[in-house]
Parts: sequence; structure tokens; C-alpha cells
Amino acid sequence: MRGHLNHLRALRRRTLAAPEDPGLRAALEDAAYTLCVLMGQRNAHGALLAAEERVAAHRLPPCAAPGGPA
Repeated sequence: MRGHLNHLRALRRRTLAAPEDPGLRAALEDAAYTLCVLMGQRNAHGALLAAEERVAAHRLPPCAAPGGPA
């Protein structure tokens, strides 16, 4: 998931730098669509937010077991 997010962000930067490039626009649309499918979202913005939340949640340390050391 993290790799796909990084790829999508890189495509967004490249597309903003060269908006007239139809190949870049198509690649960005493909990456956004794939993220929508992966995240079960209907739009790219919602899919991006959901994916970022999922990646961030995996960075958190595991919770301590109840009654165990904190």
C-alpha cells in the first residue's frame, strides 16, 4: 500500500509539472482508479485519505496487553 501511495504521489507531482502530457495524465488516472478499487472508495480523494490512514495506523506501536506493562 505504501508503495502505491508513493507511486501516486510521484505521478501527481510529475503531472503538475507537465499537465499537457497525456501519458502522465493517463498513468495518474490509472493509479488513482487502482487505489479506489483497493480501498473500496468511489473517488480518488476518499481513496487517498483511506489509504493514508491505513498506512499511518501500521506505523503505530502495538497496544500493550491489558494488565501488562505499559
